[in-house]
Amino acid sequence: MPDKSINIARSLGCAATVLLALSAPVAAQDWKAELDRTVAAANKEGTLVINSQPNQAARDFLTHEFSKAYPEIKLSMSVLPPGQFILRVRNEQQTNNYLWDVALAGPPSGFALAKEGALDPVQPEFIAPDIKSPDTWDGWDSAFIDAQGKYVFAMSKYIAGPWYDALRIPQEKVAQLGMKVLLDPAYKGKVIWHDPTEPGSGTSYGYLVNQKLGDDGLKQLIVDQKVTFVAQQFQVVEAMARGTAWIGMGPPVRSLIAPYAQAGIKTDIRTFGTSSEVALEGVGGSGLFIFKNRPHPNATKVFINWLLSKQVQHDMAVALDQDSRRQDLTSIAQSDSIPVKGAKYVTPQREDSASAVEATLKRIADDRKLSQ
Repeated sequence: MPDKSINIARSLGCAATVLLALSAPVAAQDWKAELDRTVAAANKEGTLVINSQPNQAARDFLTHEFSKAYPEIKLSMSVLPPGQFILRVRNEQQTNNYLWDVALAGPPSGFALAKEGALDPVQPEFIAPDIKSPDTWDGWDSAFIDAQGKYVFAMSKYIAGPWYDALRIPQEKVAQLGMKVLLDPAYKGKVIWHDPTEPGSGTSYGYLVNQKLGDDGLKQLIVDQKVTFVAQQFQVVEAMARGTAWIGMGPPVRSLIAPYAQAGIKTDIRTFGTSSEVALEGVGGSGLFIFKNRPHPNATKVFINWLLSKQVQHDMAVALDQDSRRQDLTSIAQSDSIPVKGAKYVTPQREDSASAVEATLKRIADDRKLSQ
């Protein structure tokens, strides 16, 4: 006769299996119901106020795609420089004016505002189970790049390095010399750099150059090679399109140069390579942070869950030519932009790199004085 304890165990096991089977669809209904309620409330709010990065491709994507997904929520978008934006938020909040909902911009603004107590944690905004899972994002320690690990969420993760025009610079030379190509006398006056001393796409490159070429190499690039510094990232793209610059540091030149290519201008824009000797790990302008006492909390939550969804992350990665941090997406990067497995890349945009980056920027400023 069967042991009663075995039968009881089997019965409990069956019951547990049934409960799990029943709870799965219930859980799915719960989060979808929560999202539906949030969308309904967001539609009543009718507006989302966002400060965005200067990358035109990113702004175009957000404006078009979010409005298509949620036509009842008006996207009020500004593109304020980091220093100006921080000062504005500080002054507004000091007078109890809370006018901003969310920012999707360079991380330094988020770091500064978090220290001032101007932000709320991002993670409580997540609704969908996949977005809530740290495994989706390679762990929270990887995804949250601020010192406290909760205020600045980096949705993108990709490698980046200097760009060059292979129609003008031999690929073999880049492969052989790596970062030392920047110091080749043949390219004096042909390097253009989105000003690293101003917050923006060029800042991280200062740290990369300094790490790989040292203080003397950085000085040689600035003083002897007569690198051109520009205030706006589009100037890097335009100079490479017109052939006045052959090497560019800052924005994702290959994707942003597309309109010039469509107009008939011939270029062959490539990266220096994929090794940690010529590339850094970046997040671009994908620092996502939200404001305390935001005027449209439901619209904020809808935006975040839309933005971080699998399909939108894929589509935005394609639009920006920058891989999403989502682990369940196939890389959209071209072969010269896929990270080497196991390689240790410098990560200038994390807050724990800030002091080293700041020291590098001071050296750049000093070297620029010598070049004038």
